[in-house]
Amino acid sequence: MNRIISSISGDYKVETPEGVITCKARGLFRLKNISPCTGDFVTLEYENNQPVIAKIHERRNFLVRPPLANLDCVILVISSCEPKPNALVIDNLTVIFDRKEIETAFVFTKLDKKENPLFEVYQRAGFTCFHNDSLSEIAEYLAGKTSALIGNTGVGKTSLHNRLTGLSRPTEEISKKLGRGKHTTRTVELFKMQNTTGTVADTPGFSSVETRAYTEIPSNEVAFHFREFADYLGGCKFHGCTHTGEDGCAIMGNVPDSRYNSYISIYNEAKKSENTY
Repeated sequence: MNRIISSISGDYKVETPEGVITCKARGLFRLKNISPCTGDFVTLEYENNQPVIAKIHERRNFLVRPPLANLDCVILVISSCEPKPNALVIDNLTVIFDRKEIETAFVFTKLDKKENPLFEVYQRAGFTCFHNDSLSEIAEYLAGKTSALIGNTGVGKTSLHNRLTGLSRPTEEISKKLGRGKHTTRTVELFKMQNTTGTVADTPGFSSVETRAYTEIPSNEVAFHFREFADYLGGCKFHGCTHTGEDGCAIMGNVPDSRYNSYISIYNEAKKSENTY
């Protein structure tokens, strides 16, 4: 099947059984406010002897930022020092991915400079967690999957991507003045992994998550997207507990503070959105 492996300024690189071709998309997608994106499976037709994208097949899942479709897995790349990880941003992303039924795992980088307490937090929550030097284990985990490396600018996504794919794409050092990295990846493109099946995308870095991405989740469903809550749901003293500070809440005090605080923030944002509309 034909699949888009990159998109740059309206030019799409499409992998076909005959090889990779570059083409445009039909104008009808703009009229329908739909944009083909990396990861889409598409049907090609010919107009004036030129291939064009004529149909986008139904997406199993879709991320607006970075624009990616039909993912099996996301690897959240987290630095142990610079840039400093933001637990709320990370947890927003885990909720988004869980709601879209995208598997989530973690790779922690720069452990030679500082221990990262979040490793234990997410491992305890039930996520698969790797150290950056566990390349063979990471590659084995991603084998046969369509995956993406996602994380803050400067955490080491491109370096990890190079090691997984055998490429030599440029990287940048962290700015000592700003405490963050420079954007070395500006587009989203799927690359084949070396020595195994599967494809992996490097993605542009970010420093925040748009609240629109998670306020679409009903407030009473947010708890179901925190996997470590599962053992406690139904054990609260009062029926209808929102797990936001009620007496007898089975969750409060039984999960790490960073995860519980993120839950409160996401729940409140979702509740605020519901009250607005």
